[in-house]
Amino acid sequence: MSLFDDEFDEDDLADESVAVVPAVTGGGLQPPRQMYECLGHDEAERQILELINAKNLPHALIFAGQEGIGKSTFAFRLARYLLKHGIPAAEEGGGLFGEPLPVAKVESLKVDPEEQACRMIAASGHPDLLTVEREFDEKKNRFKGSVSIDAVRKIAPFMHMTASFNGWRVVIVDDADTMTPEAQNAILKILEEPPPQALLMLICHRPGMMIPTIRSRCRVLHFQPLELSVFTNLIRRQEPGLRDADVATLYAITGGSAGQAIRLIEEGGLEVVYKVSGLLSQWPNWDWPQIHGLADNLSKPGQEDSYKSFVDVFVWSVEALLRARARQDALPAPVDNAQMVQLANHYSMEEWLDICERMKVHFATADYSNLDKRQAILGAFSIFDEARKAA
Repeated sequence: MSLFDDEFDEDDLADESVAVVPAVTGGGLQPPRQMYECLGHDEAERQILELINAKNLPHALIFAGQEGIGKSTFAFRLARYLLKHGIPAAEEGGGLFGEPLPVAKVESLKVDPEEQACRMIAASGHPDLLTVEREFDEKKNRFKGSVSIDAVRKIAPFMHMTASFNGWRVVIVDDADTMTPEAQNAILKILEEPPPQALLMLICHRPGMMIPTIRSRCRVLHFQPLELSVFTNLIRRQEPGLRDADVATLYAITGGSAGQAIRLIEEGGLEVVYKVSGLLSQWPNWDWPQIHGLADNLSKPGQEDSYKSFVDVFVWSVEALLRARARQDALPAPVDNAQMVQLANHYSMEEWLDICERMKVHFATADYSNLDKRQAILGAFSIFDEARKAA
């Protein structure tokens, strides 16, 4: 039985003969539920361990931070620990004079990957864990824009069911900041009357999108972008042959998000990065035949991922030029050539702010209105020309 079926049956979920998968350790990066390391977030783990050792783990947590830095991986790490060990309690009357015996301090959330709980979680088959996320739209070949209200409504009955193993029930809501107001209100009802020994983890890339009443009822943990050494470690596990210059470029573009960097690589984004930087370096004499060729290629069916990479890289390049202009800093690779410096210095701060805003609105309008991708690409370069003429 799937945990996403319309009806829950405790007898079905109590069956321990669910499928398991072999533990996967080392090698390349794995999906969060199969990733047993969570590098770069020692401070978040320290805070959680402090709460566990104080027997004060809240019923709801918000993991806030940039997308792709390991918040989901950390959520599954905590879920594995709780579903294996729970929260230790002092033994009553165990001492010489009937006093509670002290409980050993928990030093790590690490759980042996060979444990049954870990293998069941990796196989999406643990009956005490529910994962809610955006659904995949087969027709559009991409994830839907928000977590659905129907998926959220399954949380309350799940959390109030009797646990099949050690008494704990855990729910992870990924992309929680995409929930509609109706879905957030459904979450709020759960937070107002939380069941015992149940934990709700909300993974938010933009915590400000959550309604204040939800934020006030959750403990918020802020996750920082990965340091370059950790980022490099993770990227090289997936792409061991990547050049140092490529790693540096990916780090600059993604702001330390290994997840976004891997996505960029898989979508052919590195090629797009150097293509975009090369085209921008031609300013103010655009090579329009080359730009038209790029627009033709990226607007073809099946090029949706490459087009998205182009948009992400193009907007990042404009923002990098704006930051360099504002701070008088050196430009990051790969937009660190003399022509880009000239472009950055050509416009005033006010003009750069206007260019950035117009660029974001331009691509957002093209996306939401399902406009021609070819015209969206050509129009992005025209924004520079329009600003130059105005200047």
